[in-house]
Amino acid sequence: MKLLIMAFSLILVPIAGAIQASPPEQASTPSIQGKVLKEPDGQPIRKANVQLYGRKRPTGSNYSAISDAQGQFTIDGVQPGQYVVVVERPGFVQSNRRITISVEPASGKNDLILHMQPAAVITGKIADLDGDPIGGVSVTATRAGSMGAERNSRNYGNAATNDLGEFRISDLRAGRYKITASPPPTSPPPGLKENKNGKDPSILLTTHYPGVLDEDQAVAVEIHAGGETRINFGLLTGRAYRVSGSVTGVPSQGGMAQIMLQAKGRGGLQVAPQELGEGGRFEFANVLPGSYVARLIMVTFEGGQPAIRMLRLGQPIEVSNAHVEGLRLQPEAGGQVRGKFSLDTGQKFDWTQLSVTLVSVEEQGAELVEERAMDLPTSSNVNSDGTFELKNVPGGNYQLLVVARSNDLPDYITKSVHLDGRDVADSGFPILPQTFLEVVISANGASITGRVVDGNGQPIANATVVDVPSAEHRTRSDLFQRDTTDESGHFSLRGLNPGKYTVLAFEELQEDVRQPDFMKSYGTRGEIVQLDEGTRKNVVLKLIPSGGEVP
Repeated sequence: MKLLIMAFSLILVPIAGAIQASPPEQASTPSIQGKVLKEPDGQPIRKANVQLYGRKRPTGSNYSAISDAQGQFTIDGVQPGQYVVVVERPGFVQSNRRITISVEPASGKNDLILHMQPAAVITGKIADLDGDPIGGVSVTATRAGSMGAERNSRNYGNAATNDLGEFRISDLRAGRYKITASPPPTSPPPGLKENKNGKDPSILLTTHYPGVLDEDQAVAVEIHAGGETRINFGLLTGRAYRVSGSVTGVPSQGGMAQIMLQAKGRGGLQVAPQELGEGGRFEFANVLPGSYVARLIMVTFEGGQPAIRMLRLGQPIEVSNAHVEGLRLQPEAGGQVRGKFSLDTGQKFDWTQLSVTLVSVEEQGAELVEERAMDLPTSSNVNSDGTFELKNVPGGNYQLLVVARSNDLPDYITKSVHLDGRDVADSGFPILPQTFLEVVISANGASITGRVVDGNGQPIANATVVDVPSAEHRTRSDLFQRDTTDESGHFSLRGLNPGKYTVLAFEELQEDVRQPDFMKSYGTRGEIVQLDEGTRKNVVLKLIPSGGEVP
């Protein structure tokens, strides 16, 4: 497990005092110059906002300029360092993959060419099954395969329908998008009748284009630069049921107690939380069929500051074809997690450089997956003697994630996490009243270095390189690493545990590398590397182009 580095670099700039006689000539401040051009005709784009964002620098190290009528721009006074280049203009999207530049003292970039292409637009109409338009529907367009952390305003867009049921989503990049329509919060909508028993109203359901409930069955829409694509589809309807009961054993800490339902599975849709009534009673109306996890949200005030705890309320609640009533829910028993670190060589170590975090996981069939719900992380710094303690941990199953608070530990890995003599680094562990973990780390992590090249063998800068561990280790988020190639196409992935990895290089990575579909699509397009402890491997990767379909 690579120790994640979460430190910021601070650059101290000494100020030279005035010298009375013959002061030395001061070095010129770097200047960045370039052009913004339209693809594919190469016409200049005026009024484009060119921005430089400093990497590993204070937030003040950002610069910008506006292109003139010839598309030219100049940014003066840029401090040395590495920067990400972003260009924006309404109606256009940046067509370059992510660009990084390195600015050296007394030098600059005078040939920076930035390309933009006309944005794509998706329009359409949302109606009910009778063909009548529905206003207030939230319509989202998400580039196929994109993950939350990678989404931006050009890969994701949303709009609401007007009184005619029409919507328009603009400023999108060309590509394939999945369209989702979510009904307005009012339910049941006008015109929909209750079923014959008068208790099970039909409601409008979140529907994916071209008219399916399952996201996996949704059809992606191809959109093109500068083009407008129109789609129409209707919202499906379905029965909804009532879920009611009471919660007992609520911690008596004062403050506010709310209950919420979250659907299990890929979507993880949430039923809006509600405050517990007298005697811990609750009632949710219009709950769709599915499997739900109930959670108790506790908000208390400690020293004038709000503190939030989230507790699981027992086993999943199954909603099928009838109301679920009379539930008696109780928070799962929590506990305390304590532990002690050691180095595999037995040497001394500054343990205060580390912290630990518990990541909530759950079993799904034979697989273990991370719960991406609203569970709040439980973290603690490590003491100087290598011990740590996590109090009031909610019940459930967890993995232990070790985090480095220093950038001096790139080759360190978490070698094992033992509970009662059994290594639970991969499998995770349940919370008991008293849980004691023995954690062993090592400075002998493996590494993968190399170059990324195009089809002609030329090096590619600013490509994204990722590693994906073998299937049995994919529950551990810390085994997934990424790097961006430098101007010579070089990359480095350090601090890897022993095992087999698939290493891939993307012109623009949007997919969530931890989803099973990712390896189904791209697994054959990378290099497989087998690592032993301390191994140093070098590979040459072929670039996977942006927007290119898998053969």
